[in-house]
Amino acid sequence: MISRRALLYIPGNDARKIAKATTLDVDCICLDMEDGVAVNRKLEARQSIAQALVEQDFGRAERLVRINRIGSGLEVDDLAAVLPARPDGIVIPKVENAAQVAWVSEQITAAGTSGDEIGVICMVETARGIVNLAEIAAAGPRLQALIFGAEDLAGELGAVRTPAAWEVFYARSAIVTHAAAFGL
Repeated sequence: MISRRALLYIPGNDARKIAKATTLDVDCICLDMEDGVAVNRKLEARQSIAQALVEQDFGRAERLVRINRIGSGLEVDDLAAVLPARPDGIVIPKVENAAQVAWVSEQITAAGTSGDEIGVICMVETARGIVNLAEIAAAGPRLQALIFGAEDLAGELGAVRTPAAWEVFYARSAIVTHAAAFGL
């Protein structure tokens, strides 16, 4: 099991920030193509990320890439750009069912990787994702972890965020419980 105390998200279109991140003593560097990148900068992000994965020394940090959500129309090109550079893992945002996880896993295999060479981490941040946690957590051997997206879930639910965070307590607890039950 990999110890991930925190993921440092870096906009994938900013080569300077990527280079700076590689000098930090962090567990995981997540090169972002989703929320951290404007729509008109997605192509630039793909290119910068692929180049950084090949050319930069990330030290001990795990090298993750967050693609755009499945169904966005961007995910196929995202994976095609970064899989040849062999990141340590793919972070899938807004996962709602096991089929999405299986599809990403198939794309990784089709890119010529085998076994646990490239893992998958699921961000669960929608009501449908919370309802389908058991099927998502059992989605396959590449799945390494679940991440809770409280802000997106609260937004979808129309909940007002509070310091105590009771509005997302059930979902956060469900994710922790499912991760433990499925060994993630």
